[in-house]
Amino acid sequence: MSSLRPPPPIGSLRPSCPPALEPSTNASVPLWCLAALPAAWLGTFLLLTSHNPLTRAITLGADLAKEHALRAIPQELAGVLALPVIQLINQYVGPYALAGEAFMGTWAILLTFILPASFLLLGFIIVHGVLLIGGAPGGWKGTARAFLLNHACADLATLAWAGLILALKLSFLSQCGLLLVGLLLIRLIAHTWLLISLSRAHSLGALRIIFLGLPALFCSLALAILLSLATWTWLTAELALATLR
Repeated sequence: MSSLRPPPPIGSLRPSCPPALEPSTNASVPLWCLAALPAAWLGTFLLLTSHNPLTRAITLGADLAKEHALRAIPQELAGVLALPVIQLINQYVGPYALAGEAFMGTWAILLTFILPASFLLLGFIIVHGVLLIGGAPGGWKGTARAFLLNHACADLATLAWAGLILALKLSFLSQCGLLLVGLLLIRLIAHTWLLISLSRAHSLGALRIIFLGLPALFCSLALAILLSLATWTWLTAELALATLR
């Protein structure tokens, strides 16, 4: 008898290829981002309000006014008129200082809480709505996960970079240059990462990336750059006034 075995059925001969990567429909929304985002926004708010250029400018102007007023007083009358002059200047400058703090506090809330939260929510709604046109197999959780991770990491990195640059004892131009480059680079990396994350979550093809993803990337990047420039202008004004003290 022959020891040869019969060949296996043709239907059982299949190439051993790895399974194709498919978008996960069970993507979970990272809960730590829900705490990291408010923490990053609160930290940025405290950073801006503790470096308040308008209040510093008003205080600097009041100090200069006191200095010139005291110099104008005759030396024999300095002991009598110095205190009333200082109190008079403080009386007139005080309301402007309080108004300046309130004004800058309002701007800080706008830059660190209202606008970031609005852009996050609006971007998620618009992007996921557009993705639904061509199909979004990753589901809304895939979009939310990409947005939350992106914004949380970008805002935490922005806060850390700004705090580091302000803490370093560098020259004014070095601080301003490093701060600007860092803020812009963080946003560029973050929004590129967001496009890649959305492409993986929803298996976006080349056409959808080119005609939908890139325009959305450039638009959101422009808005993020405007916010970064506003923050940079705020901190640069504070650094410029600090050099005058």
